[in-house]
Amino acid sequence: MRYDYEQIDYQVDLPINIFTHTLERFPYHWHEDIEILFVLKGALEVRVNRDSYMLEEGEMFLVNSNELHFINTRTAFGKTQVLALQIKSEYLKKHRIDIENKRFYLNSNEVETANLSIVNEMKYLLANMMDLILNRKNLYNLKVEKHLLDLVVILLEHFEVPQREKEHQDIDNDQRLLEILKYMNNNCTENDFGLQDIAKEFSLNSQYLSRYFKAKVGMSLKKKLDSMRLNKSLMTLQTTDETVTDIAFKYGFPDSKAYYRVFKEVMGITPSQYREQYMLEVEQNIPKDYLSINSRESLKNLFKHLDRKQTNHEEIIVDKTYDINLSQNTKAISHSFKKLTTFGYAPHALRKEFHDQLQVVQQEIGFEYVRFHGIFSDDLLVYNEKLDGSYFFNFNHIDSLLDILLSNKIKPFIEIGFMPRDLASTSDTIFRWNAHVSPPKNVNSWLELLDAFIRHLINRYGLEEVRSWYFEFWNEPEVQYFWTGTREEFITLFVKSYRCIKKIDPELRIGGFGNIDFLSNLSWLEEFSKYLEKEKIELDFFSFHVYNLSKGSKETNNPIKEFGNVFLTGDIMKKLQEAKNVMFGDEHNITNRIDNIKNTMKGYPHMNKELWITEWNASVNSRDLVHDTCYMASFIVKNVIENYWKVKGMGFWTFTDIFEEFNFEQPLFHGGFGLMTYNGLKKASYHAYYFLSKLGEELILKKDDLIVTKRGQDYQILIFNYIHPNKLYSSFDFSQLSMTNRYTVFENDSKKSYSLKLDGIQGEYTLKKQYVNRQQGSSFDAWVDIGAPSSIDQDTMRFLKGRAEPGIKIQNISVHNEYSLQTVLQPHEIQLIELKKRY
Repeated sequence: MRYDYEQIDYQVDLPINIFTHTLERFPYHWHEDIEILFVLKGALEVRVNRDSYMLEEGEMFLVNSNELHFINTRTAFGKTQVLALQIKSEYLKKHRIDIENKRFYLNSNEVETANLSIVNEMKYLLANMMDLILNRKNLYNLKVEKHLLDLVVILLEHFEVPQREKEHQDIDNDQRLLEILKYMNNNCTENDFGLQDIAKEFSLNSQYLSRYFKAKVGMSLKKKLDSMRLNKSLMTLQTTDETVTDIAFKYGFPDSKAYYRVFKEVMGITPSQYREQYMLEVEQNIPKDYLSINSRESLKNLFKHLDRKQTNHEEIIVDKTYDINLSQNTKAISHSFKKLTTFGYAPHALRKEFHDQLQVVQQEIGFEYVRFHGIFSDDLLVYNEKLDGSYFFNFNHIDSLLDILLSNKIKPFIEIGFMPRDLASTSDTIFRWNAHVSPPKNVNSWLELLDAFIRHLINRYGLEEVRSWYFEFWNEPEVQYFWTGTREEFITLFVKSYRCIKKIDPELRIGGFGNIDFLSNLSWLEEFSKYLEKEKIELDFFSFHVYNLSKGSKETNNPIKEFGNVFLTGDIMKKLQEAKNVMFGDEHNITNRIDNIKNTMKGYPHMNKELWITEWNASVNSRDLVHDTCYMASFIVKNVIENYWKVKGMGFWTFTDIFEEFNFEQPLFHGGFGLMTYNGLKKASYHAYYFLSKLGEELILKKDDLIVTKRGQDYQILIFNYIHPNKLYSSFDFSQLSMTNRYTVFENDSKKSYSLKLDGIQGEYTLKKQYVNRQQGSSFDAWVDIGAPSSIDQDTMRFLKGRAEPGIKIQNISVHNEYSLQTVLQPHEIQLIELKKRY
């Protein structure tokens, strides 16, 4: 039987190797270091010497140093997924742990029930080490060592077995072979190193050594040396641009021909072919596609063990001090964040629960405009053809819809589109409600519809009222699944539609186009701008969308255009993962994208009269589980404060989870876009807008994490503790997310402590602090706390509504020129502190 010694190569800054992998069979081998195996999925057989152990999903096993072992899958269907932790023996020796003379026995399926908490703690430590390494968290190497030492203490206290006489196995009896293999591994990259050097080191006859090695290892000593050299060269071949010749010399081969020969014999391809297929980009000595080793499915099973209640966790507190002169000169603040809100589909406005939610939003926040898709949708029965080919218009349902909006003191921001089915030139649609996205089969019929629609609005609501509305032409026409005609057809249709509406009244406000992939389509904008200039047309406003997506350093084609049926299936995240060069952006991405768009639009004077963001959110995924969490509250506040003054309006997508673009399951907290759940529970994100709506009209101070405003003699301070998602989540790996555990995807869990010194006021004030965190103001966290029920009765609904409201503290204070205020914010928390003058 052939036995192999496995040399484990460790990172410079870590005393462990930890990875998940899918395996089928690994032959008998041994290594100096302890290895812990944790079965994440499937079943596994581990043979140690002549003993066999069967492991099921969730079970752990420890292989001791220099212990001969064999691994084999026992999964009937699918593959076995295993986490492996290898601990560097030199590191343990540094801590005076003589690992070579210690033995452990850990087989978790034999652990008594009373001690299962110990095994669960080990799983928690393994999951945390992987989390720290993959996300490159702050001081990750030191934190990994801390977890490692905790793990070693558990092994020493609970799983060490008394020393016994070693069994007479081949590998134990031949320590000399082990020393020879170690010596070869340490010196194989030296030029001209070979049989004679090894024979001299161990005082052996070279011919005897050659025969002895072949008998024990199953291959010649030279072939084993070449194999070691080849193995060491692979990472350099994958991660550098060094020439093959230089790599050959670097790893002990006499010339490139010898390297090519060995490479082709072992790998089956040439070094150049291997490099082309497996080239990795490296950052801090970690391959960027490290996750190719760690499958998302494996990691999801592992990261379930991060969900441990950390009752004794000591969180880092970052202290901040701000001196705020409340009597200093102020400037006007634009409330662009209250200008616009949005929802998904026009007919939804006819539903009672929608009307109930809109009433709450308008009473508590009070948006000025609302935007939505589908004003000409077939469900509203607007355009109708008879059997003889004639057609008629019906605006009854649109009237009902607009009446509901206006009765709630919110004006329509009407998106003109999509095409009615009977007027569409093709059967191309998006969304489950079949929005037709082709040009009209008869442009004159389209223009008649527009003319009749606008005149009907004016006749019903009055010219001055309709002049105060906005008409946005289409939605994301640069994305081929929102417009299946040519660019020229779209431009021509817009110009004809623009003139049709302006002919009725030139003061009606017409713009567009809700662009999402803005900077990838500058040629589209340039062509459009030239056409507008030629036709002497000026947009009344330009609209665009901003989601937290970012492209990598390499230029690629627009990934959205490569999405195939994404707008039919709704599987957006899968398509983004396949695009490879797209990821979620960093904490500055939203602001940077807005700045880039604003600067670019300066070059298009015919489209730069007003800028509107008619959609924005953290993610394009209507099933992103972080949408329901407290994170969204701090995300909204942060990005509004950074950008409110740059645009006319910022329409967050959307205000409600009454949203049905795709045929997905819809549990209560499904990660929808909305500020409210479909049954009217306020999410933490809702309160971000509520707090923003309380800001005054005069700006006193704006910093990275707070804003101070004034209204009359009253003052408002809005503070937030924003924490950005980690690298795994940003690469569209959601293995750390589950229905009930959604906070492990963030970079840290630091509290922030503030000391605010308020100067320049005096008198009697009421100080009111409202706050939103995981304990108060988050309906999602309240739902998790009560057991995450799948059905909600009236009693539960009343409880959740109470917990969904912000926490509040009130006190009366006397101020004599200055006042010191201390407050602490939990991760993702937002606080609104109001000082109201008492007379």
